[in-house]
Amino acid sequence: MRVVASDEVGAYVEANGGVLDVNAHGRQCCSGSMTVLDTSTREPADPTSYRAFDSGELRVRFCGGGPTEPDEPVVEMKGLRRKRPVAYWDGCAFKI
Repeated sequence: MRVVASDEVGAYVEANGGVLDVNAHGRQCCSGSMTVLDTSTREPADPTSYRAFDSGELRVRFCGGGPTEPDEPVVEMKGLRRKRPVAYWDGCAFKI
């Protein structure tokens, strides 16, 4: 897995613990199930379920919600008042 992230994301992660956790999980909606990615810089409750990826200077741990994982997750800073990292599944907000 190759993680694509801006320098702004790298600076945020470095200032908030040094590791970005990306968790893929399923959600139900009216058209069926979809997989979304959540991000956090806090230590997860079960760190053994995460696999570490070294993407240049950004350290990333990924916990997949199924048999597939994104080829190239994209992480960007989003938010007007409080910027936070947001991950996309191969450029999409979710995977169906």
